[in-house]
Order: sequence, then C-alpha cells, then structure tokens
Amino acid sequence: MKQQLLLIEDSPTQLITIKKRLENSGYEVLSAGTVAEALVLAYDEHPDLIISDIVMSQINGYQLCRLVKSDPELSSIPVILLTKLDGSVDRFWGMKSGADRFIPKEPGFPSLLTACQEILEDASRDDNMQVSPHSVRHSKKKPSAEDINSRLNQLLERLLFEATITDEVRKLIDQSLDIDSIVERLFDLMSSVLNYDACAIAVNEIKETNVFLDCGGNITEEAMAGYLDRVCHQAGLPPNNLELNRSEYAPKNAMSQPIDIQGSRLGLLVLIPHAEETFQPGDMKVTRIICDQLSIVLRLYFNYKYQSASDQKQKPATL
Repeated sequence: MKQQLLLIEDSPTQLITIKKRLENSGYEVLSAGTVAEALVLAYDEHPDLIISDIVMSQINGYQLCRLVKSDPELSSIPVILLTKLDGSVDRFWGMKSGADRFIPKEPGFPSLLTACQEILEDASRDDNMQVSPHSVRHSKKKPSAEDINSRLNQLLERLLFEATITDEVRKLIDQSLDIDSIVERLFDLMSSVLNYDACAIAVNEIKETNVFLDCGGNITEEAMAGYLDRVCHQAGLPPNNLELNRSEYAPKNAMSQPIDIQGSRLGLLVLIPHAEETFQPGDMKVTRIICDQLSIVLRLYFNYKYQSASDQKQKPATL
C-alpha cells in the first residue's frame, strides 16, 4: 500500500507541481489549500507525513506545525516545512515549531523527496509491527469546519496563555535580584492564575532550605511549615529555616513540583487546594510551566548572590 502524504500549499500552481512530483515518486498525496481544510483531512485520514508551505495567509506553516505537535491526536505525524526562504531565522523558527525537517523549495524538489524517504523509513522501522495508521478505517465522525475552527481557537489560546505565563515568570527577575521581592511577585502571579488555600516555595540555599509561605485562613503557617519539612526532606532538600510544628498535618490533594535545572534541585513549589477541591490537569501543566521558568530565575539569583559574595571577599581591607 502506498504511503500517504498530506500537502498544504495555498498557491494552486505550486500545489499541482509539488503534488505531481510526489505522486511520480510513488506516494499517495492528499492536498489542501488552507490549514483548516488540511486539518479536516489530517483528523480523518491520519496521513504518514504532513508537508506544508510556510508563507500562507491566515495561519502560516509555523503555526500549523505547532497546532499539529500540540494535539495528541496528530502529534505523532512527522511534519516537513517547505519554503522559498532559506535563512537561519526561518530555519530556527521551523525547528522551534516542532518541525521534523525544514526544506527550501528548489527545482525538481530533490531535498524534499530525500527528506520524505528518510522520515518515512525511520517511521517504518519504528512501527514495522503495526498497520499504517491511514489504512485503518476511522469510525468516528469526520470533523466539520466548525469543529476544526474550534480546535484551532482552543490550541492557539492555550499556546498564547502558556507563552504569557512564561513571560510573566521571567519578569520576576527584571526588577530585583532580591529573593524576598522575587517570591512576593511570584505569589502575586500564582494567586492570579490558580485557586489555592496555601502556596509555598522552598529554595535550596545549600546549607538550609529557605521556605516562603502564602497561607489562607484555613491553614496556619505553623502547620504548613511542618508539612513542608516532610515534603522537602522527601525531595532531598536540606532542613528548612522555619520553626516546626510537629503535628501530623497532611493536606489532601496537595501538589508538589520540583524546581530543577541541569540535574540540580534548586527548590520546590507546593500548592494546597481549597477544602474538598482538587487541582485539574490544566492546573498541573501550568505549575510545571511556571517551575520550568522559575528554575532559570533561581539560577540567575544564585549566580548573582554567590558572585556578590565572592566580590566582597576579594575587596581589599580599608582603614
């Protein structure tokens, strides 16, 4: 059975030329002139490979690739981005969007044909015991244009939200390299994004763990400190700097997310939901995004702190 490719190109002339070249090389080619049309085919047929032009109206190839790679139903499909441009910036964005290859347009499309062969051979070796996905008859209803637009809007909104959260966390370091100021702004950000009864950040200061608390009326700082001591110990952090309450406070549905960078544990973020509530998968993903960026913030803070301490030691004594 022929391997099935999905080609997206908004130029009718280019679409016909590229499609004919691929078909002459033995592939079955589905074609679409818009991203919305292409996604309808992708969900219905689940092709072996997607090839998309980059410069298109409305939604471009970079955005299409991000949408495909962000959707669990489509993320396993390899994507080639095809363009007349061949600059380093375009190649960078092609890779950042999740593309498997970035191929410039050229007469006869030899690089495209080589890339198709290599990608499909690699996929075949991985799945040689499975039936090709597009050969399986799909029983679910084919999505409508409205369904596709809804999915597009949801994915774009999610990507924008994640990018905004990333930007906001990185701003924590802009105004001050003082840990108290950083944590204060972090709690402001956390409370604007998530609903919780208590939030704590534990910062690994090597000799001790510096713990900061943001507790509501239902949880005392003493009880939270005792709970944090146990959690930090389990996470491999040194003893914390708070007076401990030896009560066995054990909140339900607490969420703990390590703050790591390059194998080093810089700290821990702990969240306690309101009574009888639980954090949802979306809350957990946002927390992971925040901690990923917070690791960069803490690394900058530590670098500044230890560099300042080193500079102080090297200063000559004054009379």
